[in-house]
Amino acid sequence: MELRKRLGIYLRKNRATVVGLVPHGGQAHLLGAFSLDLEGNEPSGPQELADRIAGACAERGLKFTESAVALDCALFMQHSVHSEFSDYKKIAATVRFDAEETLATDISEMAVAFRIASKDQNGARLDVFTAQRSILSDILLSLQSNGIDPVAVSPDAWCLSRYLAQAGKLEEGRRVYALLSDARGYLIGAPNRDEVSFTRAFPVGPSQDRTALLTRETLVTAALGGSSESTAKLCVLDALNGQVASDLGSRVPFDVEDCDLAAMAQIDRGELADCRNVVDFAIAYGAALPESEKDKGANFRNDHMPYLGKTLRLRRAVRLLSISMTVLLLALGVYAHMHLMRVNRYRAIQRERLEPDYLMVMPGEEKLPDAMRGAVQKLASAVRIVRANKGIGTDQGTISAQLTLVLQALNACAAQTDLNVDTVTLSPANIVISGDTSRRPNTLRVFDAIEKTGLVRKKEGYVEKGGRDTFVITVEPRK
Repeated sequence: MELRKRLGIYLRKNRATVVGLVPHGGQAHLLGAFSLDLEGNEPSGPQELADRIAGACAERGLKFTESAVALDCALFMQHSVHSEFSDYKKIAATVRFDAEETLATDISEMAVAFRIASKDQNGARLDVFTAQRSILSDILLSLQSNGIDPVAVSPDAWCLSRYLAQAGKLEEGRRVYALLSDARGYLIGAPNRDEVSFTRAFPVGPSQDRTALLTRETLVTAALGGSSESTAKLCVLDALNGQVASDLGSRVPFDVEDCDLAAMAQIDRGELADCRNVVDFAIAYGAALPESEKDKGANFRNDHMPYLGKTLRLRRAVRLLSISMTVLLLALGVYAHMHLMRVNRYRAIQRERLEPDYLMVMPGEEKLPDAMRGAVQKLASAVRIVRANKGIGTDQGTISAQLTLVLQALNACAAQTDLNVDTVTLSPANIVISGDTSRRPNTLRVFDAIEKTGLVRKKEGYVEKGGRDTFVITVEPRK
C-alpha cells in the first residue's frame, strides 16, 4: 500500500518554506525542502506566493496527498484564557465566548484556535490564538486555486514544538529550547503533567542585539513559570550567528548548550541547501507531521473555512455511485422489458399458429359428440369390470395347475436339500418362489426338480447368507 505523502508549508508575509514528508510509524522520510522569497517583488501577496509554491512543487516532482500550513506569528495573536470546563468538546463550544470576555472586544471577524495548556479542579488554562478571517481567507483561497487544500492551519510555534517532539527532544529532562531565525524567535518548553509543551514566539528586529534579546526573553519566560530555576538546561540556536551558548551562558542562571535542529531529525545539511534557515525548515517539517489528538484544537480551519476535502471526496464518490446504480438499474429494466416483449411476441405467434387446433379439441361449452360419449361409457364399464375381478382374463384353473406342479416339485426334494420356502407369489404369467437350502448344490437340485415338473425357469438368482444358500426363482408354464 502506498504511504500517504504530506506537504508542510510555513507561510510568512512574503516568504514560504515547503517540506515534503512520508510519515511512517514514529519516523518520517524527507522528500524535499525549499524556500521561496518574494521580498522586493511587486506586486506580491498570497496569490503570487501560492502560485510559486505550486510551480516549485511541480518542477521538483514533489507530490503529496495532504498538506498543512504553519502560520507565521506576525499573522495572529496569542492570549491566555481561562475556561470553566476541562472537557475538550465543552471548551470548543465556549472558547469564543471566553476569548471575547477576556479580550473585551468583538471577535466576530476573527478565527479562533486554542490548545489546553493545563487543567485543574477549577477548569482549564487555554492558549488561545486569534487571526483575522480576511487574512486566512486570502491564504486558503490562493492555495486552493492551485490545488492545495490544507487540512490544518496551525501556529508556527506549535508546529515547531511538534518537530522537537517528533525528534524526541522535548522529553529529555527539563529543557527549554530558545531558537532564533532571521526575524522570529521561539521559546519551547518541556511538556507539563498534561503533556502540553510551553510555546512562545516573538519578533526579532534587524538591528536588535540578538543575544541580549534572547537573554531578556529567556528571563521573562522563566519569570512567567514562577521560578528562575524551573529549567535545568537551556538549548539555544541562532540561525544567523550560529553557536551562541558561550555568550548566553554568562547572562542567564541556567546551564546553556547549543542545539542542532537538523541533526535532531537526522537530516543531512545538504538536504537543506534550498531552505532559508533551519528554524523555518523545522517549522514547515512540524506542519507536515500528522496531527495528533492533542493538536486538533490548535487549527484555525476548525473555526474558519473548515476543511471539507475528505467530505467532498466522499460526496463525489456517493454521487458517482448513485449515478452508476441508476444507469445500471435502467439498463436492467430495459433488458427485462425487452425480454418480456420477446416472450410476449413469441406467445402471440404460437397462439395464432395453434389456436385452430385448440379449437378443434376444446369445444368449450358445446356437448361431446355421440361417438365420443359412447367410447367413454365403454371405458367406464371396462374399469368397473377390472376392479370387480381384480384382473382381466385371469384363468383360475391354469393358476391352480401351476401351483400343484410347484408343490409336487418342492415336496419331492425338500428332505434331501433341507429346503425352506419363504414365499410363493402367483400371477397369470408366472410364479415367483423364494427360500433357502443348506448349500448351493441343494439349491440347484431344487431348480432341477421344479423344471422336471414341466415348468420353465424364466429367471433365477441365489446368494449365500447366514450360512445358507438363499434363492429366488421365477418360473412359467411350458408353452
